[in-house]
Amino acid sequence: MRARARTQRLDHIRGDGMRGFEPDFNYLLKVLRREPTDRPVLFEFFMNDQVYEAFTDATQIPTGDEDLATRVRMMYCFRHLGYDYATVKAGKHLYFPNTGEDHGHKLTYSLNEGSHIDSWEQFERYPWPDYASGDFRYLERMIPYIPEGMKLVAASPGGLEEIVIGLTGYETLCYLMHDEPELVDALFEAVGTRLVSYYTDICTFDAVGACISNDDWGFNTQTLLSYDQMRRWVIPWHQQIADTIHRAGQPAILHSCGNIYPIMDWVIEELKYEGKHSYEDGIMPVEEAWDCYHDRIAIIGGIDVNFMIMEETQAVYDRSRAMLERTSAEGAFALGTGTAVRIKGEQATVTLWRSLSQLAAC
Repeated sequence: MRARARTQRLDHIRGDGMRGFEPDFNYLLKVLRREPTDRPVLFEFFMNDQVYEAFTDATQIPTGDEDLATRVRMMYCFRHLGYDYATVKAGKHLYFPNTGEDHGHKLTYSLNEGSHIDSWEQFERYPWPDYASGDFRYLERMIPYIPEGMKLVAASPGGLEEIVIGLTGYETLCYLMHDEPELVDALFEAVGTRLVSYYTDICTFDAVGACISNDDWGFNTQTLLSYDQMRRWVIPWHQQIADTIHRAGQPAILHSCGNIYPIMDWVIEELKYEGKHSYEDGIMPVEEAWDCYHDRIAIIGGIDVNFMIMEETQAVYDRSRAMLERTSAEGAFALGTGTAVRIKGEQATVTLWRSLSQLAAC
């Protein structure tokens, strides 16, 4: 009853115009090619469970397989809200076991947590996930449910740098880079080879139309690692990841939170990512990012999440509409939040979707 009542309260957000919406993945491809489109294009990395439940009809969700049900619910929610794609997360068996504390739904936690690999012995004992089996049954089960006109945008089971930090803890990794650089080489290789294998395999599915390389590189003022450290350990593996996606004929989107603007030339000119996702007003507002970079890389999402939570509905709507007007002639923009829909609280969700879905229906 709670899910049904929530759906009834939120359903009006869609607006009458969304009823005639037909997804077309080519619209997202146009954005990534930095071409103008004749209607707004929406983009989210992911949303929250409240939104997934509120915007799907439970009677249309398959039963008997909870993982499949979760994935189909996510796809149908994206379709209902006016997206031309849905993101697909990697299978649970592809994630890297973290022997540290289970963060659950914590709002914040220390980057020094993790399994704390700080020796070759611990490296050898770690239960590395098996990528050789090529088990993508979770994706094969999804394919019959993909709405017509949509394709999937595949995300990885964590990012290269994120995973390594999760395995060692941030502070430990910093020490290892000085004291045991060969062990750091091995850590990045163990993670990097698996991620390259993942993208190689998932790009073989026709249902997958683009990929996200999701890896948070920075915080508000700079990158987590020095530029020299990124040059040695991060960029070469991202080069292999991006090249793998491109060889399959698909565009690659970099999702990275934090201030990575000092190395945007690497992202654009060397790695050749077609799109960049994740923006915060405290680092660089999306309007400024589009002005600076849209002729070189597509600007994906971008309306600051804190702004959307704290401001009134009309302010969110006005800023979103102004951004669409700013970008309409030249394109290279998809409208969405700066990071992802993690909003808790029904009113915040109403504010978000009333603004974005009405604009998409224009």
